[in-house]
Amino acid sequence: MPVWAPIAALALLTAALVMHIGLWTGAKDEASRVHVALEEQIQRELDWASKVDSYQVKYRDLIEYYAALNSLDPAYVSAIIKQESNYDPRAVSSKDARGLMQFMPDTFDWVSKNCGYRNADISILYEPEPSIKMGCYLLRYIINHLGTDDPILVACAYHAGWGSVQSWLKNYSADGRTLTLAQIPKDDTRHYAKKVLEGYAIYQQYRY
Repeated sequence: MPVWAPIAALALLTAALVMHIGLWTGAKDEASRVHVALEEQIQRELDWASKVDSYQVKYRDLIEYYAALNSLDPAYVSAIIKQESNYDPRAVSSKDARGLMQFMPDTFDWVSKNCGYRNADISILYEPEPSIKMGCYLLRYIINHLGTDDPILVACAYHAGWGSVQSWLKNYSADGRTLTLAQIPKDDTRHYAKKVLEGYAIYQQYRY
């Protein structure tokens, strides 16, 4: 036997052992990565399920009735209510907006007259039906005034006023007719519209 044969055999054995260890280690690392990826996926699914569960519908009959009366998608009305008050009929904002759909006193004054609540006290905003009735009326008014039911534009108008939206379309829109979320110049309105769109998608998929 040549003198180099045992050395060559040992070298081959060592190489095979190193390759085996490398493959085993690689497999172990890959298994670890898969395990981490699965855990992350499960956590994402749990987080999503928790988010969906938080988008419940209250006052469904009132929402569906007044949405239909004003040719609105009840899922969109629900998304507005969710973002405005989280379905708390007694909600009051820092700017004194009140009720489920958060009417300011001056907006209440003119909307209430068009909804059969002439001379009504502003406290009726704390009642679900008047708030939803007037909120749906206002959404339809905004759609008619803007000439579009684009969910981003309508959300922006509900939050910041249609005058602001018309100005943004003139100054920031690429086509003068639509706005992307990134083109909304006010941070709070951009956040508001984003949350409304998120809620709208969830309500459409899971609740209506």
